[in-house]
Amino acid sequence: MRVIALCHLKGGVGKTTGAVNLAYEAAQAGYRVLCWDLDPQGAATWYLGCEPDGPHGKRLVNTRQALSGSVSATAWPNLDCAAAHHTLRNLDVRLDRAGGQRVKILRRLLKPVAGRYDAVFVDCPPGLSRLAEAVFRTADTLLMPVIPSHLSLRAYDEVVRELDRLGIYRRSLYPYFSLVDRRRAIHRQWLAQPPESMVNVLQSWVPAAVDNERMGEHRAPVNAFAPRSRAARAWRALWQELEFRLHMSPPAHTAEGTG
Repeated sequence: MRVIALCHLKGGVGKTTGAVNLAYEAAQAGYRVLCWDLDPQGAATWYLGCEPDGPHGKRLVNTRQALSGSVSATAWPNLDCAAAHHTLRNLDVRLDRAGGQRVKILRRLLKPVAGRYDAVFVDCPPGLSRLAEAVFRTADTLLMPVIPSHLSLRAYDEVVRELDRLGIYRRSLYPYFSLVDRRRAIHRQWLAQPPESMVNVLQSWVPAAVDNERMGEHRAPVNAFAPRSRAARAWRALWQELEFRLHMSPPAHTAEGTG
């Protein structure tokens, strides 16, 4: 089971949109997928048509089966959701108290579902925190949506510095450009030539398209309600590139609901 986490220092950069749409694309490709919503706002949970009634933050830290017990099926085959809960806002405090056990806690939570899924997409809350540290150490792959701007580049550099501080191999981090507006010169420039400090930049990028915003109207991934749209094509291309870059291959099992 591959753990793929969407991370960023800021909100509003397309992180949750990425977690939901990439999880959906992977499920459509035949992978058994879990989208784990660790953001107390519960946006990924809501987009997937589920309710933010996942396990209490205290239970996540103290109970071995808390995550597996909170998983529910979505409306789409092969795609399940581990819902958020508003008490996840206290998860940082609880993980801080756990000290060196915080990474073991996340791995322990994932262990009971490892046989059920091929991939877990984790939607992380913004910021560098104890939770972010635990996710960085647990995930196989980190995805970071980057708006083509110098402020976003600064955020990317901070994440790289944190990975270096933690002794984590930075090549597990894959940035991709998000909310791209080709009418803007800097957006065109960075698409053609990303800044030198950015490594492993995915070639596929996500436009600032209205269909991404319509996810709230439909409570569904873009490809589920606008499959021919520019945004849907972008998410499909991004997933296919990520699948190739991570050397993943479609599983042998047939597409079935996992819930």
